[in-house]
Amino acid sequence: MAASRTTLRTAGVLAVAALTMAGSSAGARSDAGEDPAGDAKGPLDLVRGTLAPDGQNLKLVVRTTQPWGPRQLDATRGRSACVEIFRGAQPTPSSTLCVVGRADSTRAALRFTRLSPTGRTMATRTITHGVRRPGTDALVAVLTPSQLELPVGAFRYRVLTSWTGAPGCIAAACLDASPDSGTIAGAVGPPRMVGCRPTGPSYRTSGPAGPKRVALTFDDGPSSYTASVLRTLRRFHARATFFLVGREIGANRQLVRQELAEGSAVGDHTYDHADVSAGGPFAAGEIGRTDRRIREASGYSPCLFRAPYGALSGSLLGVARSQGMLTIGWNVDPRDWSLPGADAISRRVLEATRRGSIVIMHDGGGNRAETVAALPAIIRTLQSRGYRLVTVPELLGLRPSYG
Repeated sequence: MAASRTTLRTAGVLAVAALTMAGSSAGARSDAGEDPAGDAKGPLDLVRGTLAPDGQNLKLVVRTTQPWGPRQLDATRGRSACVEIFRGAQPTPSSTLCVVGRADSTRAALRFTRLSPTGRTMATRTITHGVRRPGTDALVAVLTPSQLELPVGAFRYRVLTSWTGAPGCIAAACLDASPDSGTIAGAVGPPRMVGCRPTGPSYRTSGPAGPKRVALTFDDGPSSYTASVLRTLRRFHARATFFLVGREIGANRQLVRQELAEGSAVGDHTYDHADVSAGGPFAAGEIGRTDRRIREASGYSPCLFRAPYGALSGSLLGVARSQGMLTIGWNVDPRDWSLPGADAISRRVLEATRRGSIVIMHDGGGNRAETVAALPAIIRTLQSRGYRLVTVPELLGLRPSYG
């Protein structure tokens, strides 16, 4: 549909970011990005212009009714294929991304232009990585939010094309836009944590004794008790670290995702809760298999390993470190697995906990009703003493990795 030639000459195509599409703004169709074929003349008559989530990136697809070459595009001559990007309620685009040709190549590139509120060019740069053409009538690109200078939050966009020189597009440029009117709304979400970086000694049983911080940890899950543990953590705005048994993940994938989504951390506790203290290929297989299960369930790669039964050797520490994991022990153990009663579990934790403590408890591997019952008193009392309940990566100062 018609769009001003001035606007088209300053527009830009192709964007990609860690974004979640949120429908369309006023004037945009519900089938956002689809465009009727034949509503504009020339080879750049749009049939599709979408900017959709692609993991933590954005995938832009531009498809037209006829073939074209990127080196044919020249905005000064009224030939362009671009995306305009709007931020907030600003009526003018904050940036554009336009398809351009590459010197001595038939490949396409993207030219990003940052604009002032009055439309003045503030900066430009060319993007070549992640841009491809699956056909002579299409262009696809995957980019990060930072490449488009998009912060976390809402934005809007529209795809615009213009063409001169084809039959019917000689006296004046043929123009098209997707959507036909208005813009399409999207939002860049916060980066997703996908792991942590193992630094420092390979074996740790506690954190720094300075700040009043404590790490509660739970082994042998996920299980039917895990949801109750998570409810208690939410109630007190606390976080914990869950060391997962790989064979238990399959039926409880949602619990793993929930643990991470609510700010807790997860670690590797072998696939079969086997004694892997001898290290070697058997230990590597048990650890690696669980690592894969965690990544398949949640997209998260753990940097923490805990040995079943606390059975360790130098060889095992080396195996875990070779797979990108620190081995985590503990210095507070209420022996909740022995079922001493909720009061005893609570008392043992509270008597032994100090600054930097790592507390071991269990949310799987047996009847954990006593642990669930003891948890509110443990958290309430520690918080009343001024302790913050953090994850093991936070306690040890391990830097997160983001996707």
